[in-house]
Amino acid sequence: MDNGTDAASALFDEAVTWLRDGYGQFEFWTERDLVWTVQTRLRKVIGQRGLPYEVFNDFPLLPGSRRGRSADLVIRNTVRNVLVAAEFKYEPSHRRAEFGAMLGKLPVVSWGADGVANDLVRIREFVDTGTARKAFALLIDEGGYFRHRPAQPGTAWQDWEPSQPGAPSPSVLWGQWPQA
Repeated sequence: MDNGTDAASALFDEAVTWLRDGYGQFEFWTERDLVWTVQTRLRKVIGQRGLPYEVFNDFPLLPGSRRGRSADLVIRNTVRNVLVAAEFKYEPSHRRAEFGAMLGKLPVVSWGADGVANDLVRIREFVDTGTARKAFALLIDEGGYFRHRPAQPGTAWQDWEPSQPGAPSPSVLWGQWPQA
């Protein structure tokens, strides 16, 4: 990969590491909260360092219905090449009282072809069609609801340590394309 893609990929990895290290200071309700937090962090770092990148959410990459063919987050360079595309899924902890009070709300993520597995297909498609140079898929499983399942092909589970006593320690299913 060219230096721009490698640098943008490292920037995305740095933002996810920042999220992991401070996870306990955040309270997420939906996937969009998570994407916004990572997007805001990326924009801040890009601005502070004067990097030649832009960050967008819900960015259209493939022909078809807008939402169905968009990436949750992209980093692109100044000539508008999408260097990194990312798909996120967020499953809140089922032990949170506010979710327990909303019967039928959980789980919010589907494991199969219309959920996590679909994100993995999409990141491959983003790269294989040339609309993105590298792509990531992350499932942030805050309470470990899916953790007992074997990792999807081409992915690996990571268990994040709590960032402070009593803070959540999510399991994260991480996939990337092309694979490292």
